[in-house]
Amino acid sequence: MGVSAARHWCCALWLGIVGCQSAALTAAKLYLQQNEPQKAKEQLQQALEVEPAHAEAHFLLGKIYAEEGNYEEMAGAFARSLSASQRFLPQIQEQRQHYWAMEYNEGVRLASAQPPDFSTALRSFRRATLADRNRLEGWRNLAYVYYQLDSLDAAIGAYQSLLSIAPGDTTTLYSLGVLHLKQGRPQEAMQVLSRFLESKPGHVDGLLNLAVAHLALGDSVAAEATYRRAIEAAPGDARPHYNLGNLYFNQKQYQAALKAYQQAVERAPGDLDARYNLAVTLLALDEMDRAFPLLQELAVQQPDNPGVWRELGRIHALKGRVAESEQAYARADSLAR
Repeated sequence: MGVSAARHWCCALWLGIVGCQSAALTAAKLYLQQNEPQKAKEQLQQALEVEPAHAEAHFLLGKIYAEEGNYEEMAGAFARSLSASQRFLPQIQEQRQHYWAMEYNEGVRLASAQPPDFSTALRSFRRATLADRNRLEGWRNLAYVYYQLDSLDAAIGAYQSLLSIAPGDTTTLYSLGVLHLKQGRPQEAMQVLSRFLESKPGHVDGLLNLAVAHLALGDSVAAEATYRRAIEAAPGDARPHYNLGNLYFNQKQYQAALKAYQQAVERAPGDLDARYNLAVTLLALDEMDRAFPLLQELAVQQPDNPGVWRELGRIHALKGRVAESEQAYARADSLAR
């Protein structure tokens, strides 16, 4: 009886140490040592048929997928390994980092080349996001390359994936809002930019783009209020005044437009568009004598602007200067062709 009990105890100890490792898993490890990954993969798949939640089998299978460049399958295998046990977390993090860095750095190299190879860089950044979807830089660069390739919907998709990982990332919110505007989706742009401005309430570009979204949605009251928020946030910036002038001019509020354009020109004297709009607004208010010198200056600074010559032709005609008017209109027509 005593001998039998001793033998039973030894058997239990042996099983506890080895963990009853399956023959398939043992074979897989041997094949990996012999650098035969395909045979190892077959054995690991057999092991998982018997024990689907075996953390080490999933981990080793993930490593094989990674070496094959199949990062999507790698990510799935690593996720299943961690779901079964956190035992291989450090090794999994190391693997993800290694392959992410390899693909990401290659994408940066290709996108930074002269000339840039965005099409091939796109493949590398895609693979980087598969290797480690939680690294924000991969998604940002993927979106950037899509943008460079004029694939704006795909860029939006990349930014949305990034937001699913980091919902409060302000850089992404702003970029996504601008892209929605470019794609003619003002409602989506307004929603995203409003979220962005909750964190960055004084961001002038964010406010200007939000105002554009409001205008596209036909809400000029909200657009005006947003332009005024931008003016409060950056009193020395000419752009909110200029855009406010455009809003008022389109509403035929010429006195209000005049004041806004004057504010814009005071802050940016070299802004020829603002000076042109100021001159046109003066003409709308029958202030030809004030508009004329502005247009003469612009004719020197923007000699190829047909609008400048057309307005000069109109003033000359109203002043009875027929020859000058004809010359100005002829110049406008030649430039417009």
